[in-house]
Amino acid sequence: MANLVEFDRELYPVVVQDRTSGRVLMSAFADQEALDRTRATGLAHFYSRSRRTLWQKGETSGHILPVVEVVADCDQDSYLYLADPIHPVCHRNTPGCFDRAPDRFGMVETVHGWIAERRAGPPDPESYAQRQLGAPIDRLLKKIGEEASEVIIAALAEEGRRDREVIWESADLLFHLALVWEWLGISPADVTRELVRRHRPEPPNT
Repeated sequence: MANLVEFDRELYPVVVQDRTSGRVLMSAFADQEALDRTRATGLAHFYSRSRRTLWQKGETSGHILPVVEVVADCDQDSYLYLADPIHPVCHRNTPGCFDRAPDRFGMVETVHGWIAERRAGPPDPESYAQRQLGAPIDRLLKKIGEEASEVIIAALAEEGRRDREVIWESADLLFHLALVWEWLGISPADVTRELVRRHRPEPPNT
């Protein structure tokens, strides 16, 4: 992608991505000053083409956007902001500007959100999640053991149906694991951060 030269300055496309979930949150443009400010402050800065000025995300709304890393593409003409959002990113007060796109990266987070809504909602005798969350944790842990055993049995099934059954049983296991997280007050993001910590490349020796 060629750089955009506008208003006597070179502008670069910027994609903002949630560092934990992988969800794409927004896109905008930045000039060199915006990139430098973002790196220096740890807060997202862009260049507004309509107002022809540098702007910091959240400077009027208060919804600042912490940026952990600024990554350039192979041609150094577009950038990725890896962010840790603490507020809604879109001006519509939604988590991001691409909320109509399939959120394949965040499906576990989405399921966990549904579970949390069920827990906070009015009593519903038909709600499986409410029944599980209202029981002692021992009951849920027993269910985790059962579902893990089902994954093992499925993996040992005959080849013609093995993959399908492993996928089915794995989804059951993840759902019940999300129930345990909700019971204990743990979020999928907590688990993802631990995975990121474990698999982040070690800095080179200097």
